[in-house]
Amino acid sequence: MTSRILRAALTGAALVSAAFSANAQDASAAALAASGVTGRPAGDDACPRVVVLRGAEAFPRGASDSHRATVSGFARDCANLGAETLLKVALVGRSARAAGGPSWFNAPLTVAVLDPQGRTVAERRIRLKVALPRGKTAGAFAHVEENLSLPPQPTYAGWTVAVGFHMTAADARRAARTLTAER
Repeated sequence: MTSRILRAALTGAALVSAAFSANAQDASAAALAASGVTGRPAGDDACPRVVVLRGAEAFPRGASDSHRATVSGFARDCANLGAETLLKVALVGRSARAAGGPSWFNAPLTVAVLDPQGRTVAERRIRLKVALPRGKTAGAFAHVEENLSLPPQPTYAGWTVAVGFHMTAADARRAARTLTAER
């Protein structure tokens, strides 16, 4: 079901390549470098591009919740091993909580790799643990998803890594109505 949802969002040309600031990109690259790799430039076709689905960049969606996480930047790197290509995706973001709220929470994050035809090649559903320092109501988070195995390709032009919190069928329908195609 999730694969169909993601395909519908991608096929409907409803992806948002987040217009993140240079600082957020630098922070994402730093998070990726901290795990032992250097992020690739946005136009490098040796690795799929990363996009955040519109409406799924923040968790939860309601404004009255006691906690919040928002993706603000990303980076990616690929290692071509011959028989497969291993993909790493680094995400950085902001987190917040109400005074007296929990110091940590889990946010349901999906990272899915789709080929040029919109078929899901690899997918991870992650319970991202977002922790805030004691006594703080806002902070930053970083996450690196490693070892997403892709079939070997001469180029990954047209391939996409879709990222989002708690993606649902309604998100895909909303995304399909939005004309923000990058292809």
